[in-house]
Amino acid sequence: MSTSWHEEIARAYAELEQSQQAIAQVQHDMAGRTITATSKNRTVSVVVDAQGEVLDVKFPTRAYRSMPTPELSALLVETIGQARRQATAELASMFSAVLPQATPIADMLNGTADIDEMMREVMRQMPDMPGAPRPDRS
Repeated sequence: MSTSWHEEIARAYAELEQSQQAIAQVQHDMAGRTITATSKNRTVSVVVDAQGEVLDVKFPTRAYRSMPTPELSALLVETIGQARRQATAELASMFSAVLPQATPIADMLNGTADIDEMMREVMRQMPDMPGAPRPDRS
């Protein structure tokens, strides 16, 4: 290995450590955070944690008592969804500040990211790095 390749590895390792520290800070900052969503008609209020888990459901008024069950059910589902989307957006925003720009943060948070494809793309780009060793073609 050449000296420049060693330096490149050391630089990449230092960047990785910085990224890990920044990600840990985001996780710490999100640990106690809650997000509250209130229905448009103010009948239902839902509190979720940063991961979108429902922590509390409140009924600020007595309007829910006179609502038909399907309407109340739909309102609950809609408000819970709204709270979860807000939590995901907030989490994505915080992680976007510490992860590479092309990282599919929203896909990673909602479980639809293709991690294998992401790793294949990283491996495809490796030979293009300055000073990277070339595969032995013997």
